[in-house]
Amino acid sequence: MEDLNLKNQNQELLLTQIYGYIKSAPLRRIKRNGSLGLSDNSIRNLKLFYRLILEFETYLKTPIYLKGLDHLMINDLKEWLLSHKKYSLNNAGLQLKLLKMVCREAEKKGIEVNAYSRHIESFSQKSKDRILQTISFEEIKMIKGLKELPSSLENARKWMLIGLYIGQRVSDLLILEPSQLRFLEQGVYVDINQQKTDKHVTVGVIDKEVVSILKNKFPEAITPQLFNRQIKQLCQMAGINQMVSGYKLCPNTRRKKLGTHPKSSLISSHDLRRSFATNYFGKIETPILMQITGHSKESTFLSYIGTQVNKDTYADAFMKIAATL
Repeated sequence: MEDLNLKNQNQELLLTQIYGYIKSAPLRRIKRNGSLGLSDNSIRNLKLFYRLILEFETYLKTPIYLKGLDHLMINDLKEWLLSHKKYSLNNAGLQLKLLKMVCREAEKKGIEVNAYSRHIESFSQKSKDRILQTISFEEIKMIKGLKELPSSLENARKWMLIGLYIGQRVSDLLILEPSQLRFLEQGVYVDINQQKTDKHVTVGVIDKEVVSILKNKFPEAITPQLFNRQIKQLCQMAGINQMVSGYKLCPNTRRKKLGTHPKSSLISSHDLRRSFATNYFGKIETPILMQITGHSKESTFLSYIGTQVNKDTYADAFMKIAATL
């Protein structure tokens, strides 16, 4: 991102306000927990948004002013994101969410912003259209059965198994350190401060192989990019290759496209966390799982694993209690 001198830039330009928002990231208060400073992921998204708007201006052959963000301009941006850039609904929706956020901040500073900006609406893919990939307990056994792997893949296998049993985001998984472990007679407590939500959680692990890894064979550091590639290799080697529907990156367009592929090629690091939640759902009480994953709302948790609320459960609980009154 080019280094702008904000003092010499027109404050009514959208790009100037995006840049200013990024520059002030360390001092921004997070409503959720009252702390200061946007997360690395939020800053990365804003920088990508800056470059995207710069590209959109090139496409329009004109700079974008805040007061020019009327319904026609917003519709042009939406169509450009979906038709020209071939963005997914979720990614395009995120860009509109960021746009509204920047406009709201500029308005707070007394800068003239088109009134329509208050009506910008984000959007996402319908739940019924989502295709989620998870690794079942049976498939975990297949991963555990891999022997005599090269040291690099064996290291990734350790991280993979830990991830499948602690249910955390890859950003928290791959920075795990032995100092976060507390060993008990029956297993291990893993203490984690979740980066995204700043929530402190403790996960209990009793799987014998994972406990042994944590206690005696703690894995070495690995980058998320390499980890993602090696997860696919491990699944392929373990025989998790059934043909399934899923979204895969198209090399030509650099966009994800729906198709039928070997399951091993669709698994990513984030699927470890979703697999944990899915595998234990219905076996462990949902509030306990939510405490571990860090979800605050049951509806969000259920959407995350692609499950609907079972309203009969609440009706049954009510009738059971009501019958004793």
